[in-house]
Amino acid sequence: MNSRAVRLIAGTVLKESVRRREIYVLVLVACGLLAVIMRMDFFGLGGLTKFYREASLQVMGLTTAFAVIVLAARQLPREMENRTIYPLLARPVRRVEFLLGKLLGVLLAGIFCFALFMIVFLAGSWRMQADVPWVLFIQHIYLQILMLAILATLGFLLSLLLHTDAAITICALLFLLSSVSSMMLVNLYGYLDGFGQRVVLFLTYFLPQLTLLDVSEKAVHAEIWPPLGGAVLLALSAYAGVYIGIYFLCALALFCRRAL
Repeated sequence: MNSRAVRLIAGTVLKESVRRREIYVLVLVACGLLAVIMRMDFFGLGGLTKFYREASLQVMGLTTAFAVIVLAARQLPREMENRTIYPLLARPVRRVEFLLGKLLGVLLAGIFCFALFMIVFLAGSWRMQADVPWVLFIQHIYLQILMLAILATLGFLLSLLLHTDAAITICALLFLLSSVSSMMLVNLYGYLDGFGQRVVLFLTYFLPQLTLLDVSEKAVHAEIWPPLGGAVLLALSAYAGVYIGIYFLCALALFCRRAL
């Protein structure tokens, strides 16, 4: 494995993403959102302030997730359309190194975007004199990064199966449905026949339950929720790692079979 090639490709993706204006537009939108939230006193009701801080974290995570989905789904088709992939693979750079570099670059760009959001959130929390539970907050950031990695690998996989716009749309829909799919599938399971139950079980295991990686509510209401234990954090890491590995290996298999 040529780690230098992986780092160079990842650095190129990160530089291109940072130079684009979309990330900074997203951060400005978040600043506007927090500016509105900080002016919502509601007669001094602190509980509502916490609610809007929680909503801010969720909006920031949602926006970063969509940015990663779009960025991941466009990487390979754009390289093929612009024919810039050919000189890279002729250096030689193996396809696994190329795909790893692209994935790492997309993930670093997502982390950069999310870091800007977190800076804005912390500044807003300081302005509102709100306490930040640092242990839960750091756990929230870590789990969000795992979620971004899942979405990035899924975006690469779908971009090799579908047209770019379709890949973005389906990946975004799967991300949105993941927030309601677990509860919906549990409720439907008892009303279905044998075939329907097998379909539900397949969807339950095939689609990652991304709500498991969302602790934004806990990060705001730390007086109710203690930090996650080491065993829980390890289990969530392994859960995310399984989906990242499966999606990446499937994308790599399709990419290696693609005639270039």
